[in-house]
Amino acid sequence: MIIGLTGSYASGKDTAADYIIRKFGFEHFSLSDIIREEMKAQGVEPTRENLIVFGTKLRAQNGNGVLSKMAIKKTDSGKNYCITSIRHPDEVLELKKNANFILIDIDAPAKIRFERMKKRNRNGDPQDFDTFVKLEQKESQEEGSGQQLSKTAALADIKITNDSDDVKNLEKQIDALIKKFENK
Repeated sequence: MIIGLTGSYASGKDTAADYIIRKFGFEHFSLSDIIREEMKAQGVEPTRENLIVFGTKLRAQNGNGVLSKMAIKKTDSGKNYCITSIRHPDEVLELKKNANFILIDIDAPAKIRFERMKKRNRNGDPQDFDTFVKLEQKESQEEGSGQQLSKTAALADIKITNDSDDVKNLEKQIDALIKKFENK
């Protein structure tokens, strides 16, 4: 089984992925980590803004599904995977070529996500809500090689609203989903 996670910034994707990896033994691939590896090789600082620009450049040069293709090359058909940072519809379409792929969209209201982002205090995160909103708008382009989070989310098989600070609530939803798909 391959579970893909998409969603808006600070919606709980990493928390969900960590839980899936820890509880169910899935292996993890982040499409953003693939971009970071490429950036490191070229000496580019891994800020959020640079990730967006560099990812767009990779897609424009190699096709919009390139990051998914790179991740799939690292998988083994006998294992379960959790793939995160899926941000373009063509990445989803590439992953859906695998019959055992499920895409989950995780989201929460913008104010809640901004507060989560401030608490985790990652390098390169926006420091004010207006900048946060502007960066999110960049992540939801309608066409081209840039991030298209809204269109990507629309391709999800399942949607989770993670608007609570109770991590157990998110974990219960994930447990139910995995149980449902394991029984198919």
